[in-house]
Amino acid sequence: MSEHSDLVRVVDRAALIENILNQVIEDFCEPRKEPFMFFWNVILDSSIMPMGAKVKVAAAIAHELDFRLEQDALHKVMALRNAFAHHDTGSHPVISVGKTEDDSTVHYELQVLTNSGKLMRKRREDALSEFNAAFLAAKESLVALKSRIKGMRST
Repeated sequence: MSEHSDLVRVVDRAALIENILNQVIEDFCEPRKEPFMFFWNVILDSSIMPMGAKVKVAAAIAHELDFRLEQDALHKVMALRNAFAHHDTGSHPVISVGKTEDDSTVHYELQVLTNSGKLMRKRREDALSEFNAAFLAAKESLVALKSRIKGMRST
């Protein structure tokens, strides 16, 4: 898989997590049909409410419902998405020179800024694996929270 398709996959999957966050917020707030488009297109637009703010809202909703939201996975999705989105696919090459040309290796790294402010360097391949695992955990947690909210309405 090329670095370009890795970037597309990471950005697309982060966008899906953000979309599910939007749905969780929308379901909890139950907007009337009339202001629905305003709510979705203005309030939940990422230029107004960035993904990090949506995670905080979803965490507050989860707290209200006594639901354990996988916040670490959500924060990892955001941190790794930002690292992929803001690094060219050829950024930060690391060259290990061996005794022969065949012993030499090259890999690319991303600089990842964590939620706690720590800056780390990760191999692109490792970052992609971590992103994929965090994506699955975040998605599962958000879908479960969304189901909990929908279940409240039917009781």
